[in-house]
Amino acid sequence: MMNYEVNPFQDYESITIDELKDQANSLLNLVTEEQRPLRVCMNNGKEFLLFPQDLLAPICDSDFRLILLSAMRYAMGRNTCMPMVVADYIKRHTQLLDDKFLVLAADEIRRHLEDYAEHEPNPNLWHDLLDALETEQRERATRKARKIRLCPACGKPLEIMSITDNWHSPGGFDVIAHCRNCLSNYEWFCDKDGAVSDMKQYFFG
Repeated sequence: MMNYEVNPFQDYESITIDELKDQANSLLNLVTEEQRPLRVCMNNGKEFLLFPQDLLAPICDSDFRLILLSAMRYAMGRNTCMPMVVADYIKRHTQLLDDKFLVLAADEIRRHLEDYAEHEPNPNLWHDLLDALETEQRERATRKARKIRLCPACGKPLEIMSITDNWHSPGGFDVIAHCRNCLSNYEWFCDKDGAVSDMKQYFFG
């Protein structure tokens, strides 16, 4: 079994940030043409990875979502190591999984717990995973709700004044924003998937 705590990038060639600045063109060619990722070491001790986007192809492939969902469905109801392996993997990489996976996985867990709760040997594990998925969905929706929109009157960026839960749409938000240029206020709705409604003028009162 692979130990996920082992740094999977430790065997890549390492360079300093100063070397990257001095040899940018040749190093970028090394990465893109020779498909050789580089670990770039910052002066503060942190590192980042410079790599061709093809390196992300396996997890960006839409089939990866289906494979992970299949593994999760297989693990449900089993009293083996698989439920923990699958749930822990998903929780470790939640931020890298796409919005559609979060929705499908959360719905799958809810249905499983509703239909087979009394026979599920690991209910807490699946409840914890569901909480993690819903938290990530909420954080993404909040980030999208905070995305800067332009004032329809003057075209200047609006300043978010408040984001509140919408009681009629679970996971959705009501957003109120202010334009410092023309002093107008606007409101719109952002659903749990990040889709936003048209803006309409808002009057405090």
